[in-house]
Amino acid sequence: MSLAIVELNDQNLLIQTDQGLLHCEPGFAQLHSTGIETGDRARAAAWQQPQHSYNQYWRQLNQLPLPSKQKWARHHGDIAFAQLKQLVEYAGSPQRLILAVPGSCSDDQLSLLLGLASAIPVQVTAVIDSALATCATETQPTVLVELQLHQTVVSLIDCGAGSLRLSQQETIPDLGIMQLHNAAARHISDRLVQDYRYDPMHNSEGEQAIYNQLPQWLMQLGWEDKLNISLPSPQGNLKLVLHKHQLTSLFEQRLNSLSAILDRHSSAKLCFSHSASLIPAMLPQFADATVKAQSSAIDNCLGLQQQLCAEELHRIKQLEQDGLDSQTGPTQLQTHQASHVLYKNQAYPLHQPLSLHLKDGKLSLTSCIDNQAECVLVVENQQLKILHQQDDLEVQLPSSCEPGKQLIVSGYKLRLIEVSNG
Repeated sequence: MSLAIVELNDQNLLIQTDQGLLHCEPGFAQLHSTGIETGDRARAAAWQQPQHSYNQYWRQLNQLPLPSKQKWARHHGDIAFAQLKQLVEYAGSPQRLILAVPGSCSDDQLSLLLGLASAIPVQVTAVIDSALATCATETQPTVLVELQLHQTVVSLIDCGAGSLRLSQQETIPDLGIMQLHNAAARHISDRLVQDYRYDPMHNSEGEQAIYNQLPQWLMQLGWEDKLNISLPSPQGNLKLVLHKHQLTSLFEQRLNSLSAILDRHSSAKLCFSHSASLIPAMLPQFADATVKAQSSAIDNCLGLQQQLCAEELHRIKQLEQDGLDSQTGPTQLQTHQASHVLYKNQAYPLHQPLSLHLKDGKLSLTSCIDNQAECVLVVENQQLKILHQQDDLEVQLPSSCEPGKQLIVSGYKLRLIEVSNG
């Protein structure tokens, strides 16, 4: 029977099959006259059509009536069902699911979630706390920070007596990626008002333009101290310089509650889930923390599937430490991600952006973001993506970021490889 793992973090919901098929999308929905649209397309219209946009339905998963009557949804449970069903269909309609759910998911919400899965229909064979799944390979006490759309979960994982145990959890309400994005958007708006007397937040097109580009801008500022940006407006394209230290200061003001919790667990290893990678990228006090790969929870669930599915259905909060090693096999090998690009016998790391230059018929690569380069690549959601590309440049990206895959840039062939301890 086919199996898939679903990690329910509404900032980026993930599903991956035991054959390596991966799909991810944010917890946004648009309710139309013809049905419910979820994911990236719904987010791309969220600020232009706010009256039809929903993004709290996973945080507030319930069956309370929506504020206004809708044709296709009576409550948040109906919207969540539409997205869960779409995730399962994107994964080829597997017969079984393992759910990795955050600690913020209450027992009532989990019960409703299991009901939604049975209505698809798909069989849920195991439920595990997503923090425990992410940290399944840890060998020392670990604190994990998971950032969702509108809240944050901080989990303490203890090791001892041959097992890993989720010992403490705290949910920080109103501290999610949206709150950080809102602070950055307001900062950009204030700067544009000051420089150009134009407030993009006063019209839906301007708001949407900012929020469409914010994830990329903030990602770039994780590596650079300042960034030149351009925003469309009725006055034409407005140019602005974003300074990292200014946004860092804004974020610090919103992270006091998180810092207070982490101070209480200062002796434990500090880790951030991939969903929370913006925090160590932007705040120097967390720069040395470990950032987990996006596939950590899913890879570990695939490796632990026999142990997880052997138990009666309940929320798993403890694991045997030797369970993962005993279950490793082909399914894990299929989820390996390339660590470098190989070109002319030189390996270039993929943990940071890669700029490609073409000059005098020769290709050269540098590990940085160079806006003057013909192409800039980044790894996101286990796939190579183009951050910047000149219009006349031909680029063929591989279907996945796995070792052995090939990248072709203007006829030049580059190979993806995995370097151990590289």
